[in-house]
Amino acid sequence: MKFPKYITDEQINQLKYEVLSQDFYIFLTRHLNDWCEKIQDGLTKIMRKNRLINLSRTISGGKIYTLTDDLESIEFAWHDSNFLLIFRELNTIEFIEFICDLINYEYFKTDFINDLLKKEGASFYIYSASGNLAIEIYSIEKIEKENLNKEHLNIRTLVARMDSAFENEDFANVLHASASVFEVMAKDIIGIESIQDQTLKSFFDRYKNDSKLPPEILDYILEIYNNRNTTSLAGHGNLTIPEITKEQAIILNEMTKAFVRIEYRIQREI
Repeated sequence: MKFPKYITDEQINQLKYEVLSQDFYIFLTRHLNDWCEKIQDGLTKIMRKNRLINLSRTISGGKIYTLTDDLESIEFAWHDSNFLLIFRELNTIEFIEFICDLINYEYFKTDFINDLLKKEGASFYIYSASGNLAIEIYSIEKIEKENLNKEHLNIRTLVARMDSAFENEDFANVLHASASVFEVMAKDIIGIESIQDQTLKSFFDRYKNDSKLPPEILDYILEIYNNRNTTSLAGHGNLTIPEITKEQAIILNEMTKAFVRIEYRIQREI
C-alpha cells in the first residue's frame, strides 16, 4: 500500500509476515452481519452491506459496486456472498487500514477490537493519538518473553526467530523455525479447531487439499518438516553436529518467506 492512512512505512515492513487467522476475520464478519440483519427492511440491509463491501474494496483497490434502482433477488444474493469476504480478501496491512476506518465510522469500538487482537495473539494494537488512530507494534523481544514456555502462534515472530538464528549462524534453529512457520500456516489455512494441537504430518493430506501451492512445493514443505525431526539440535537435543551449511540455511530462510507470501496471496485472490 503506497499511501496508508494509519500505519507508517516502517510499520508496514515490520508487519510483512504478520498473519491474522480466518477465525478472527470470520468473527468480525459475523458481528457486522448481525448488525445488517437486525434491520427488517430489505433495501436498508442491502445498502448497509453495499457500503461495507465498497469500503473494503476501496482499501484493496477492488471494483466499487453501484446499486441499481431496480433491485432483484440476484443482487441480494451477490451482496450476501461478497459481504462474507470483506475481511478475508484483505492482507494484514489492508485490514489495519480498513478496521481503523470502521472504528472512525463507529462500526466498532477501539477497546473491542484491541481485546480481540490480544486474544488473537496479534503483534499490534490500535490507539488514539490526538484524536487520530494509529497502531503500536509489540517488539519481538516482548512477544518472546511473554511466550517463553510455548510456541507462539504468530508467523511474524517465527520469521524473526528464523532470521535471528541465521544471523547467529545457528542453522539447525533456522530449520526448526522454518518448520514451525509451515505448521502454523497450514493450521491457519485449514482453519478448524480439531487440528490445532496436532503435528503438521498428521494433517498434511488435508493441508494439501486446502493449499493453493503446487504439489512440488508442498512436498518440499513436508520434507523440511520431516528434516526438523531428524536433524540434531533442530527438533531435539543431540550430541552430533547438525549438517546444515550456510548456503542451505540461506535457501531455507528465503524459500520459507516466499512460500508464506505466495500461499496467502493466492488464498486472498481466488
